[in-house]
Amino acid sequence: MSATSDGAALCYGNFAPMNSRVEQARQYVAAAALVSLVSLIAVALRTMFPVPDLALLYLLAVMVVAVRYPRGPAFAASAMSVVAYDYVLVPPYFTLAVADARYWLTFAMMFGFGLIVSELATRNRRSQAVAAKLADEARDAKLRVHSEEIRSSLLSAVSHDLRTPLATITGAATTLRDQPQLDIATRDELLAAVCDEAERLERLVGDLLDMTRVDAGGLHVRRELVPMDEMIGSAFGRLERKLAPRVVHVAAPPQLALVAVDPVLFEQVFINLIENAIKYTPVTATVTVTITSTAQLVVVEFADDGPGFAAGAEAHVFEKFFRGQHQGIGGVGLGLAICRGIVEAHGGTITARNRATGGALFTLQMPRAHLPEMAVQP
Repeated sequence: MSATSDGAALCYGNFAPMNSRVEQARQYVAAAALVSLVSLIAVALRTMFPVPDLALLYLLAVMVVAVRYPRGPAFAASAMSVVAYDYVLVPPYFTLAVADARYWLTFAMMFGFGLIVSELATRNRRSQAVAAKLADEARDAKLRVHSEEIRSSLLSAVSHDLRTPLATITGAATTLRDQPQLDIATRDELLAAVCDEAERLERLVGDLLDMTRVDAGGLHVRRELVPMDEMIGSAFGRLERKLAPRVVHVAAPPQLALVAVDPVLFEQVFINLIENAIKYTPVTATVTVTITSTAQLVVVEFADDGPGFAAGAEAHVFEKFFRGQHQGIGGVGLGLAICRGIVEAHGGTITARNRATGGALFTLQMPRAHLPEMAVQP
Protein backbone atom coordinates (compact mmCIF):
# COMPACT_ATOMS: atom_id res chain seq x y z
CA MET A 1 0.00 0.00 0.00
CA SER A 2 2.78 2.43 0.91
CA ALA A 3 4.68 1.68 -2.28
CA THR A 4 1.61 2.41 -4.36
CA SER A 5 0.98 5.64 -2.51
CA ASP A 6 4.59 6.75 -2.93
CA GLY A 7 4.47 5.95 -6.61
CA ALA A 8 1.27 7.96 -7.01
CA ALA A 9 2.82 10.87 -5.18
CA LEU A 10 5.93 10.68 -7.34
CA CYS A 11 3.89 10.73 -10.55
CA TYR A 12 1.80 13.61 -9.28
CA GLY A 13 4.87 15.54 -8.20
CA ASN A 14 6.47 15.21 -11.67
CA PHE A 15 3.28 16.11 -13.50
CA ALA A 16 3.75 19.90 -13.49
CA PRO A 17 7.45 19.87 -14.54
CA MET A 18 6.62 17.40 -17.32
CA ASN A 19 3.91 19.73 -18.59
CA SER A 20 6.40 22.60 -18.38
CA ARG A 21 8.94 20.70 -20.47
CA VAL A 22 6.30 19.84 -23.05
CA GLU A 23 5.29 23.50 -23.26
CA GLN A 24 8.92 24.57 -23.72
CA ALA A 25 9.39 22.01 -26.48
CA ARG A 26 6.22 23.25 -28.16
CA GLN A 27 7.54 26.81 -28.10
CA TYR A 28 10.83 25.81 -29.76
CA VAL A 29 8.96 23.77 -32.38
CA ALA A 30 6.69 26.75 -33.08
CA ALA A 31 9.72 29.01 -33.52
CA ALA A 32 11.33 26.53 -35.93
CA ALA A 33 8.07 26.14 -37.86
CA LEU A 34 7.70 29.91 -38.25
CA VAL A 35 11.28 30.31 -39.50
CA SER A 36 10.71 27.41 -41.94
CA LEU A 37 7.52 29.03 -43.24
CA VAL A 38 9.33 32.34 -43.74
CA SER A 39 12.08 30.50 -45.61
CA LEU A 40 9.56 28.94 -48.00
CA ILE A 41 8.01 32.34 -48.62
CA ALA A 42 11.46 33.88 -49.15
CA VAL A 43 12.43 31.20 -51.69
CA ALA A 44 9.17 31.70 -53.58
CA LEU A 45 9.62 35.47 -53.66
CA ARG A 46 13.27 35.20 -54.70
CA THR A 47 12.35 32.79 -57.49
CA MET A 48 9.31 34.62 -58.87
CA PHE A 49 10.07 38.26 -58.08
CA PRO A 50 13.36 40.07 -57.56
CA VAL A 51 12.27 41.40 -54.15
CA PRO A 52 15.06 43.12 -52.18
CA ASP A 53 15.54 43.09 -48.40
CA LEU A 54 13.95 39.71 -47.77
CA ALA A 55 15.86 39.66 -44.50
CA LEU A 56 12.98 41.74 -43.12
CA LEU A 57 10.79 38.63 -43.27
CA TYR A 58 13.11 36.89 -40.82
CA LEU A 59 13.20 39.95 -38.58
CA LEU A 60 9.40 39.87 -38.51
CA ALA A 61 9.46 36.16 -37.57
CA VAL A 62 11.94 36.86 -34.76
CA MET A 63 9.74 39.69 -33.50
CA VAL A 64 6.65 37.45 -33.42
CA VAL A 65 8.46 34.72 -31.50
CA ALA A 66 10.01 37.23 -29.06
CA VAL A 67 6.65 38.79 -28.29
CA ARG A 68 4.87 35.46 -27.77
CA TYR A 69 7.54 33.33 -26.07
CA PRO A 70 10.35 33.65 -23.50
CA ARG A 71 14.02 34.35 -24.24
CA GLY A 72 15.03 30.79 -25.15
CA PRO A 73 12.71 30.33 -28.17
CA ALA A 74 13.43 33.93 -29.24
CA PHE A 75 17.20 33.35 -29.21
CA ALA A 76 16.69 30.09 -31.09
CA ALA A 77 14.53 31.90 -33.67
CA SER A 78 17.28 34.50 -34.12
CA ALA A 79 19.92 31.85 -34.68
CA MET A 80 17.72 29.80 -37.01
CA SER A 81 16.82 32.94 -38.96
CA VAL A 82 20.49 33.76 -39.56
CA VAL A 83 21.19 30.21 -40.73
CA ALA A 84 18.06 30.02 -42.87
CA TYR A 85 18.75 33.42 -44.43
CA ASP A 86 22.26 32.30 -45.33
CA TYR A 87 20.97 28.99 -46.69
CA VAL A 88 18.16 30.25 -48.95
CA LEU A 89 18.99 33.88 -49.76
CA VAL A 90 22.76 34.25 -49.77
CA PRO A 91 24.63 33.04 -52.89
CA PRO A 92 25.59 30.31 -53.41
CA TYR A 93 22.06 29.21 -52.56
CA PHE A 94 21.22 26.16 -50.42
CA THR A 95 24.67 26.09 -48.86
CA LEU A 96 26.08 27.72 -45.78
CA ALA A 97 29.02 29.17 -47.69
CA VAL A 98 29.29 32.96 -47.69
CA ALA A 99 30.90 34.39 -50.82
CA ASP A 100 30.47 38.05 -49.88
CA ALA A 101 31.85 39.17 -46.51
CA ARG A 102 29.29 42.00 -46.25
CA TYR A 103 26.63 39.42 -45.39
CA TRP A 104 28.35 38.85 -42.07
CA LEU A 105 27.20 42.32 -41.01
CA THR A 106 23.65 41.39 -42.01
CA PHE A 107 23.90 38.21 -39.92
CA ALA A 108 25.17 40.16 -36.92
CA MET A 109 22.40 42.75 -37.24
CA MET A 110 19.71 40.06 -37.54
CA PHE A 111 20.98 38.22 -34.49
CA GLY A 112 21.41 41.44 -32.49
CA PHE A 113 17.90 42.56 -33.44
CA GLY A 114 16.50 39.26 -32.18
CA LEU A 115 18.33 39.63 -28.86
CA ILE A 116 17.13 43.22 -28.37
CA VAL A 117 13.50 42.47 -29.23
CA SER A 118 13.53 39.40 -26.98
CA GLU A 119 14.94 41.37 -24.07
CA LEU A 120 12.40 44.17 -24.52
CA ALA A 121 9.52 41.71 -24.77
CA THR A 122 10.73 39.85 -21.66
CA ARG A 123 10.95 43.09 -19.69
CA ASN A 124 7.49 44.09 -20.89
CA ARG A 125 6.01 40.76 -19.77
CA ARG A 126 7.76 41.08 -16.43
CA SER A 127 6.42 44.62 -15.99
CA GLN A 128 2.90 43.45 -16.84
CA ALA A 129 3.19 40.59 -14.35
CA VAL A 130 4.38 42.97 -11.62
CA ALA A 131 1.61 45.43 -12.45
CA ALA A 132 -1.00 42.67 -12.35
CA LYS A 133 0.35 41.44 -9.03
CA LEU A 134 0.29 44.95 -7.57
CA ALA A 135 -3.26 45.44 -8.87
CA ASP A 136 -4.34 42.15 -7.26
CA GLU A 137 -2.70 43.12 -3.97
CA ALA A 138 -4.34 46.56 -4.09
CA ARG A 139 -7.72 44.97 -4.81
CA ASP A 140 -7.25 42.48 -1.98
CA ALA A 141 -6.22 45.27 0.37
CA LYS A 142 -9.26 47.31 -0.66
CA LEU A 143 -11.53 44.32 -0.06
CA ARG A 144 -9.94 43.75 3.34
CA VAL A 145 -10.42 47.41 4.26
CA HIS A 146 -14.01 47.29 3.04
CA SER A 147 -14.68 44.09 4.97
CA GLU A 148 -13.13 45.61 8.06
CA GLU A 149 -15.28 48.74 7.66
CA ILE A 150 -18.40 46.60 7.32
CA ARG A 151 -17.40 44.51 10.33
CA SER A 152 -16.72 47.63 12.40
CA SER A 153 -20.01 49.20 11.33
CA LEU A 154 -21.88 46.00 12.13
CA LEU A 155 -20.24 45.54 15.52
CA SER A 156 -20.78 49.18 16.42
CA ALA A 157 -24.41 49.24 15.37
CA VAL A 158 -25.28 45.81 16.75
CA SER A 159 -23.52 46.41 20.05
CA HIS A 160 -25.36 49.72 20.49
CA ASP A 161 -28.74 48.35 19.44
CA LEU A 162 -28.33 45.25 21.57
CA ARG A 163 -27.09 47.10 24.62
CA THR A 164 -29.95 49.60 24.73
CA PRO A 165 -32.91 47.16 24.76
CA LEU A 166 -31.03 44.71 26.96
CA ALA A 167 -30.40 47.47 29.50
CA THR A 168 -34.07 48.41 29.44
CA ILE A 169 -35.19 44.77 29.80
CA THR A 170 -32.69 44.15 32.60
CA GLY A 171 -33.72 47.31 34.45
CA ALA A 172 -37.44 46.65 34.15
CA ALA A 173 -37.13 42.96 35.07
CA THR A 174 -34.93 43.79 38.06
CA THR A 175 -37.43 46.36 39.29
CA LEU A 176 -40.29 43.89 38.94
CA ARG A 177 -38.30 41.27 40.85
CA ASP A 178 -37.02 43.47 43.66
CA GLN A 179 -40.16 45.59 44.21
CA PRO A 180 -43.17 43.30 44.40
CA GLN A 181 -45.19 46.09 46.06
CA LEU A 182 -45.35 48.16 42.84
CA ASP A 183 -48.78 49.39 41.82
CA ILE A 184 -50.53 47.81 38.86
CA ALA A 185 -50.00 50.79 36.52
CA THR A 186 -46.23 50.80 37.11
CA ARG A 187 -46.02 47.03 36.69
CA ASP A 188 -47.93 47.24 33.42
CA GLU A 189 -45.64 50.01 32.20
CA LEU A 190 -42.54 47.98 33.02
CA LEU A 191 -43.96 44.85 31.39
CA ALA A 192 -44.83 46.86 28.28
CA ALA A 193 -41.24 48.14 28.16
CA VAL A 194 -39.92 44.58 28.40
CA CYS A 195 -42.20 43.45 25.57
CA ASP A 196 -41.32 46.43 23.35
CA GLU A 197 -37.59 45.99 23.78
CA ALA A 198 -37.85 42.24 23.26
CA GLU A 199 -39.64 42.91 19.95
CA ARG A 200 -36.87 45.34 19.05
CA LEU A 201 -34.26 42.66 19.69
CA GLU A 202 -36.28 40.20 17.61
CA ARG A 203 -36.38 42.66 14.70
CA LEU A 204 -32.64 43.22 14.90
CA VAL A 205 -31.87 39.51 14.84
CA GLY A 206 -34.42 39.01 12.08
CA ASP A 207 -32.81 41.75 9.96
CA LEU A 208 -29.39 40.17 10.38
CA LEU A 209 -30.72 36.76 9.36
CA ASP A 210 -32.65 38.19 6.40
CA MET A 211 -29.59 40.07 5.17
CA THR A 212 -27.52 36.91 5.43
CA ARG A 213 -30.06 35.06 3.30
CA VAL A 214 -30.16 37.87 0.73
CA ASP A 215 -26.36 37.99 0.46
CA ALA A 216 -26.11 34.22 0.16
CA GLY A 217 -28.84 34.07 -2.49
CA GLY A 218 -30.80 31.85 -0.15
CA LEU A 219 -34.20 33.51 -0.51
CA HIS A 220 -36.69 30.76 -1.33
CA VAL A 221 -39.38 32.53 -3.33
CA ARG A 222 -42.79 30.81 -3.36
CA ARG A 223 -44.83 32.87 -5.79
CA GLU A 224 -48.57 33.34 -5.49
CA LEU A 225 -50.90 35.64 -7.39
CA VAL A 226 -51.93 38.32 -4.91
CA PRO A 227 -53.13 41.94 -5.10
CA MET A 228 -50.55 44.42 -3.89
CA ASP A 229 -53.00 46.29 -1.64
CA GLU A 230 -53.64 43.17 0.48
CA MET A 231 -49.97 42.87 1.44
CA ILE A 232 -49.75 46.59 2.12
CA GLY A 233 -52.89 46.50 4.27
CA SER A 234 -51.55 43.53 6.23
CA ALA A 235 -48.25 45.32 6.88
CA PHE A 236 -50.02 48.45 8.10
CA GLY A 237 -52.25 46.31 10.32
CA ARG A 238 -49.26 44.71 12.04
CA LEU A 239 -47.69 48.10 12.78
CA GLU A 240 -50.87 50.06 13.49
CA ARG A 241 -50.02 50.70 17.15
CA LYS A 242 -46.52 51.99 16.37
CA LEU A 243 -47.74 54.17 13.51
CA ALA A 244 -50.25 56.04 15.64
CA PRO A 245 -51.02 58.89 15.62
CA ARG A 246 -49.58 59.29 12.09
CA VAL A 247 -52.16 59.55 9.31
CA VAL A 248 -52.08 56.86 6.62
CA HIS A 249 -53.61 57.19 3.15
CA VAL A 250 -53.72 54.28 0.69
CA ALA A 251 -54.97 54.97 -2.85
CA ALA A 252 -55.53 52.08 -5.25
CA PRO A 253 -57.75 51.49 -8.30
CA PRO A 254 -60.88 49.34 -7.76
CA GLN A 255 -59.61 46.54 -10.00
CA LEU A 256 -55.96 46.25 -9.08
CA ALA A 257 -53.68 44.08 -11.20
CA LEU A 258 -52.15 41.03 -9.55
CA VAL A 259 -48.47 40.36 -8.95
CA ALA A 260 -46.76 36.96 -8.73
CA VAL A 261 -44.74 37.23 -5.52
CA ASP A 262 -44.02 35.47 -2.27
CA PRO A 263 -46.58 37.20 0.01
CA VAL A 264 -44.60 36.53 3.19
CA LEU A 265 -41.38 37.99 1.82
CA PHE A 266 -43.08 40.87 0.09
CA GLU A 267 -45.05 41.86 3.16
CA GLN A 268 -41.65 42.21 4.86
CA VAL A 269 -40.73 44.83 2.24
CA PHE A 270 -43.68 47.00 3.28
CA ILE A 271 -43.07 46.37 6.98
CA ASN A 272 -39.50 47.63 6.55
CA LEU A 273 -40.68 50.70 4.64
CA ILE A 274 -43.28 51.47 7.32
CA GLU A 275 -40.73 51.01 10.11
CA ASN A 276 -38.39 53.33 8.23
CA ALA A 277 -41.14 55.96 8.16
CA ILE A 278 -41.81 55.43 11.88
CA LYS A 279 -38.12 56.01 12.66
CA TYR A 280 -37.56 59.10 10.55
CA THR A 281 -40.85 61.02 10.64
CA PRO A 282 -42.53 62.93 13.48
CA VAL A 283 -45.74 61.54 14.99
CA THR A 284 -47.68 64.24 13.14
CA ALA A 285 -46.51 62.99 9.75
CA THR A 286 -48.67 61.59 6.97
CA VAL A 287 -47.77 58.40 5.11
CA THR A 288 -49.25 58.07 1.63
CA VAL A 289 -49.23 54.92 -0.48
CA THR A 290 -50.33 55.15 -4.11
CA ILE A 291 -50.76 52.01 -6.22
CA THR A 292 -51.08 52.23 -10.00
CA SER A 293 -50.63 49.77 -12.84
CA THR A 294 -49.69 49.80 -16.50
CA ALA A 295 -49.87 47.10 -19.14
CA GLN A 296 -46.65 45.59 -17.80
CA LEU A 297 -46.05 46.93 -14.29
CA VAL A 298 -47.63 47.46 -10.90
CA VAL A 299 -46.15 50.60 -9.34
CA VAL A 300 -46.24 51.44 -5.63
CA GLU A 301 -45.23 54.89 -4.41
CA PHE A 302 -44.58 55.02 -0.68
CA ALA A 303 -44.27 58.63 0.50
CA ASP A 304 -44.03 60.55 3.75
CA ASP A 305 -43.74 64.24 4.66
CA GLY A 306 -40.81 63.82 7.02
CA PRO A 307 -37.32 65.36 6.69
CA GLY A 308 -36.42 63.32 3.61
CA PHE A 309 -32.88 62.33 2.64
CA ALA A 310 -29.70 64.31 3.06
CA ALA A 311 -28.18 65.59 -0.18
CA GLY A 312 -26.62 62.67 -2.06
CA ALA A 313 -27.94 60.04 0.35
CA GLU A 314 -30.64 58.77 -2.04
CA ALA A 315 -28.07 56.73 -3.95
CA HIS A 316 -26.88 54.96 -0.80
CA VAL A 317 -29.99 54.25 1.29
CA PHE A 318 -30.23 50.67 -0.02
CA GLU A 319 -26.63 49.85 0.91
CA LYS A 320 -25.94 47.62 3.88
CA PHE A 321 -25.28 49.45 7.17
CA PHE A 322 -26.00 52.86 5.64
CA ARG A 323 -27.88 55.11 8.04
CA GLY A 324 -29.16 58.63 7.66
CA GLN A 325 -27.65 61.54 9.56
CA HIS A 326 -30.31 61.59 12.24
CA GLN A 327 -29.31 61.56 15.88
CA GLY A 328 -30.88 59.10 18.28
CA ILE A 329 -32.30 56.79 15.58
CA GLY A 330 -31.77 53.10 16.28
CA GLY A 331 -31.13 50.32 13.81
CA VAL A 332 -28.17 48.86 11.93
CA GLY A 333 -29.06 50.07 8.46
CA LEU A 334 -30.27 46.77 7.01
CA GLY A 335 -34.01 47.30 6.51
CA LEU A 336 -33.83 49.01 3.12
CA ALA A 337 -31.04 46.73 1.92
CA ILE A 338 -33.32 43.78 2.68
CA CYS A 339 -36.13 45.50 0.74
CA ARG A 340 -33.96 45.80 -2.34
CA GLY A 341 -32.78 42.19 -2.06
CA ILE A 342 -36.35 40.86 -1.84
CA VAL A 343 -37.67 43.09 -4.63
CA GLU A 344 -34.83 42.23 -7.00
CA ALA A 345 -35.23 38.53 -6.23
CA HIS A 346 -38.78 38.91 -7.63
CA GLY A 347 -37.58 40.73 -10.76
CA GLY A 348 -38.63 44.19 -9.61
CA THR A 349 -36.92 47.49 -8.79
CA ILE A 350 -37.05 49.90 -5.88
CA THR A 351 -35.68 53.45 -5.84
CA ALA A 352 -35.65 56.38 -3.41
CA ARG A 353 -35.65 60.14 -3.81
CA ASN A 354 -36.80 63.30 -2.09
CA ARG A 355 -40.27 64.63 -2.85
CA ALA A 356 -40.57 68.04 -4.40
CA THR A 357 -42.89 69.04 -1.53
CA GLY A 358 -40.62 67.55 1.14
CA GLY A 359 -40.24 64.08 2.58
CA ALA A 360 -39.07 60.77 1.19
CA LEU A 361 -40.52 58.86 -1.76
CA PHE A 362 -39.87 55.17 -2.43
CA THR A 363 -40.97 53.85 -5.82
CA LEU A 364 -41.41 50.10 -6.23
CA GLN A 365 -42.06 48.56 -9.65
CA MET A 366 -43.07 44.94 -10.12
CA PRO A 367 -43.94 42.99 -13.28
CA ARG A 368 -47.69 42.58 -13.63
CA ALA A 369 -49.01 39.02 -13.55
CA HIS A 370 -51.15 37.93 -16.48
CA LEU A 371 -53.85 35.27 -16.75
CA PRO A 372 -51.56 32.43 -17.96
CA GLU A 373 -49.73 32.78 -14.64
CA MET A 374 -52.81 32.03 -12.56
CA ALA A 375 -51.40 28.74 -11.29
CA VAL A 376 -49.53 29.07 -8.02
CA GLN A 377 -45.80 28.62 -8.58
CA PRO A 378 -44.05 26.35 -6.08
